[in-house]
Amino acid sequence: MRKRNKTISIRCTEDEYAKVHQRAEQHGLKLNEFVLKTALGKKIIVAEGLADVVRQQKAIGNNLNQLTRLAHEGKVSVIDLKPLLDEYAGATALLAKALREVK
Repeated sequence: MRKRNKTISIRCTEDEYAKVHQRAEQHGLKLNEFVLKTALGKKIIVAEGLADVVRQQKAIGNNLNQLTRLAHEGKVSVIDLKPLLDEYAGATALLAKALREVK
């Protein structure tokens, strides 16, 4: 890992200072990381709403695991997957929406 041993100082107004700190916080980055990434032209992407998609995908996975276990135990022989497929389609649509917003 390289050692960062150089310092860059800049002057800014109170408003600019607050905005830079706020943007760094919004992106979940430390101030120095944010400034370096933006100054070096790196793209910073924040994808909001993915927590809902992850929660839905976990629920779908849990349902599939339960159905599989019941099928292996012989307690279920015919399964209506339509509700599960609808839930999966909804989660996929949310993910696609989030990805479109990122681009």
